[in-house]
Amino acid sequence: MAQYDFPSSYPANPSLPGRSDDPASRQGETQPLPKLPAPRGRRLGATALLAAVLAGGIIGGGAAGAVATASLLEPRVVTVAAPAAVAAQPVAQPGAAAATVAGEVYRQVNPAVVRVIVSGGAAQGGLTPSGSGSGFVVDARGFILTNNHVVEGARAVSVRFSTGESRTAQVVGTDRGQDLALLRVELPANTPVAPLGDSGAVTVGEVAIAIGSPFGLDQTITQGIVSAVDRDWQPGNGRVRRDLIQTDAPINPGNSGGPLLNARGEVIGINTMIESPVRGSVGIGFAVPINAAKRLLPQLEAGARLEPVYLGITGQELDATIARDQGLSRTAGVLVTSVVTGGPAAKAGLRGGTGAGERIPRGGDLIVAIDGAPVRTMSDLADRLAGRRPGEVATLTIVRDGQERPLAVALEAWPAE
Repeated sequence: MAQYDFPSSYPANPSLPGRSDDPASRQGETQPLPKLPAPRGRRLGATALLAAVLAGGIIGGGAAGAVATASLLEPRVVTVAAPAAVAAQPVAQPGAAAATVAGEVYRQVNPAVVRVIVSGGAAQGGLTPSGSGSGFVVDARGFILTNNHVVEGARAVSVRFSTGESRTAQVVGTDRGQDLALLRVELPANTPVAPLGDSGAVTVGEVAIAIGSPFGLDQTITQGIVSAVDRDWQPGNGRVRRDLIQTDAPINPGNSGGPLLNARGEVIGINTMIESPVRGSVGIGFAVPINAAKRLLPQLEAGARLEPVYLGITGQELDATIARDQGLSRTAGVLVTSVVTGGPAAKAGLRGGTGAGERIPRGGDLIVAIDGAPVRTMSDLADRLAGRRPGEVATLTIVRDGQERPLAVALEAWPAE
C-alpha cells in the first residue's frame, strides 16, 4: 500500500525534509533546498497520512485568493526589463560573443537576487555551514521573498547583494504551509526588482533558469526545463506539498528561496526542495508557483504568520476492491486507518481501523464530506482543508457502522517541523 503523509492543511508527519539548503543530506533522503537532511520523498499514491490534511496556509489563511493589489506587485523603482525569449540560438560567428537566453536573463535579473544568511536559534543548519539560502527583491520598498525554512527560528538574518553589500533583514511575515517568508531591508541604491511572471501560464518543456547561492556560491545560474507542473509531492514522511513546479534545472542546498525564471526573465516560482538520494541535484527540483506567493504578499506584508492546519489521521482512498474487503456499501471516500494520539481527530472522537498485521486496518470511520462538500479522494480531503486556519472547526460527515453522522473537529496548527 503506497501510503503517504497528508496534512490537514498540507502534506503528514511534521518534518519538512529535503531542503536544498541542508548542510548535509543523508543517503536516500530528500533535501529541501537550504537546510537539514531529510528522508527521501515518495510519490503521492492513493493513500495518504492525513496527519494534517493539506495546507492550511497554502493560499493563505485567507486572502480569498485575491490578486495582490499592494505595491508588492507594482514596484516603484526601476524594474529590470525582461529579456525577450530566444527560441533558437544562431551559431556564433568567429570572434562574436555568443548570446544565450540564460546569459541575458542573468545579466538583467541577477542584481535583484540575494543571498540570505541566518544565524542562531533553530535555523536548521542551512545549506552551508553558516546557514544560508537565497531570495529576490519583489518591491522597491525593500521587500525580499525567500523560503520560510531558510529563516525559521533564526535570531539574526542578513542579506548580501550581488554588489557585495550586506544589510540586516527583518522577517516581516511567514507562511509555513507554502514555505514562504517576506523580509525587509534597506536596499542599496539602484537595486532592481525582479519581474514576477504568471505561473499559471507555465508549460512543460519550457526553459527554466535558477539563480541563487548553492553551497554558498553566490550568484550562480543554472538552466534546464520545466519537467512537470501542478506536481503533488511528499518529502519523506513530511507534509504533502501540492501544485509545485518541477524542474531539472540544477538546484542544490543554498538555492532555497531563490527565483526560478522563464526565458523572459520573469519569476515563475520560488525554489524550495529537491528529490535526491545524495546531497546534490539529480535533476528533480521543486518550486512554489509565484502566483501562490502573489496572493499571499499582502498578508505577509501585514505581518501574517500563517500556519498549515493539522487533522491527525492516516487515511486510505477507497475503491471498489477495498470497499468489498472492508464490507462497505460505498466505493468512494477516505477510510481512516489510524488516528494520531492527541491530535485534533482523536480529540473529536474519530476512529481508525483495527487488526494487527492488516495491510489496511478494518473498521475505521469513512469520511465522505467536509462542511457539506463531498470527499471522494485524498485530494478532495486536502482541498477542503486548504486555506483553513488553526482554531477553525470543520464538520466531517462520516460513515460509522453503516450510518452517516456529523463530527466536528477543531483544526490545529501542524506541529513544529
